[in-house]
Amino acid sequence: MLKDKNKYLKATLKKVVSKYHKRNIDKIVIKLIKRSSSVIYNMKSRSKKHGVKFDIEKKDIIELIYRYYGKPCKYDENRQVLYTGMAFDHIVPISKGGESTKKNIQLISKFSNNLKGSLCESDFKIVLDWLNSIDPKLRKTIAARLARGKG
Repeated sequence: MLKDKNKYLKATLKKVVSKYHKRNIDKIVIKLIKRSSSVIYNMKSRSKKHGVKFDIEKKDIIELIYRYYGKPCKYDENRQVLYTGMAFDHIVPISKGGESTKKNIQLISKFSNNLKGSLCESDFKIVLDWLNSIDPKLRKTIAARLARGKG
């Protein structure tokens, strides 16, 4: 039963990964499956630490990957969500009571996730709107510093 489930997960991910990569498809799929396991483990321990609900399974993580892999980031259309630069983000941060549930997890670029930090989505959109209203050179510098955690 478990072997069949893993075969299905691999086949599902292989289908989407092969759209965006020409080589090392099997390696990328294996990395994504391993990553989904570590994401579950980390979310579970962080949820316990913060006393919030944890109700997400590996299949839910794989479904997110399948749905958003290779697509532009929700917050930055210039960044593609690929295995080297993707992050599983709590829409309402776990530190602010956000649950680890299918409804509250999204797949975005690692850059956007670093930039968002522990902001809730509405506050982050205010930051993005402000960044988009300033000179592009300044925007790039400020966004890079914020993403690195340097003010």
